[in-house]
Order: sequence, then C-alpha cells, then structure tokens
Amino acid sequence: MQREPARLVAAAGRVQADLRRTTDHPWTCTIDDDLVLTVSDGARSEQLALVAEVEDEDWYAPAGATPGELGAGLDADADEVVGTEVAEALRALGLTWPVCADHARVLGNCSGAWYCPGEPQHDIAEAGRLPGGAAGARPVPDSAGRTLG
Repeated sequence: MQREPARLVAAAGRVQADLRRTTDHPWTCTIDDDLVLTVSDGARSEQLALVAEVEDEDWYAPAGATPGELGAGLDADADEVVGTEVAEALRALGLTWPVCADHARVLGNCSGAWYCPGEPQHDIAEAGRLPGGAAGARPVPDSAGRTLG
C-alpha cells in the first residue's frame, strides 16, 4: 500500500509544530510531490527521501479495518515515518532531537506517539502535542567529543 502524500504533509505539520515548540526556533518541515522531506531553519537544511510504501501494512492497515480505523492507522504510519526522518535530518545537521527532559534520551516515535526508551520506558505525547521544554534539541558531539550543532 502506498503512503498518501496528503497524510505525510499533515504529519509534517504536526512534527514541525513539535519541533518549533520544543526548540523555540523557526524550523520548517515540508514534503514535496516526490516524497522528499526538507527540514530547514532558513539558514541550513537537510533533505531525505521518504519510502512510498507503508512499512507494516498488516499493522497500520489491517484487512477488515473500518474506514475510521484505516485512516487512524495510516495517520499513525505517517506520523511515525515523518517524526523519525525529521530526527534523522536534524542529526545530519548536528542536532539531537527530540530528547526526554527526564532521561536525556532521544525520543522515538511509534504509531504516531513520541516515547522515551529510558528506564522506565514511557509515552510522552502524540505527534503534534509534544510539550515545550520536554524535548529540546541538543548538539551532537563528534568522535572527539566536540559539539557540531
């Protein structure tokens, strides 16, 4: 099953809101017609190609799902892929984002929800609802321990 560009664009808007809220910086997250994600702060940017196929169709779009369940599943897939790829783009720019305020661990996104893999693992928020101050960006140290961001 192919990902729907409109769902990815909407997910980019939710992740962009999280990124702006947690960094107080004017980041943009856009997706073009070729499913290329661009993350930019106006001065620097990173682009990543998104995979067009829903990764786990049996989980996100199971046979027999109602239209409402199918829509929610595909939205969760879009939030997960966009959230994960935005974090990857920021890492390429020298920033680690999002970071759990309690455990200083990089958050993951599973089925559209940000979670902390720290002990104990815990949910933080749905994509688009990450609280300010809960997951700011941090510079990434290089192999010599210098920060890049």
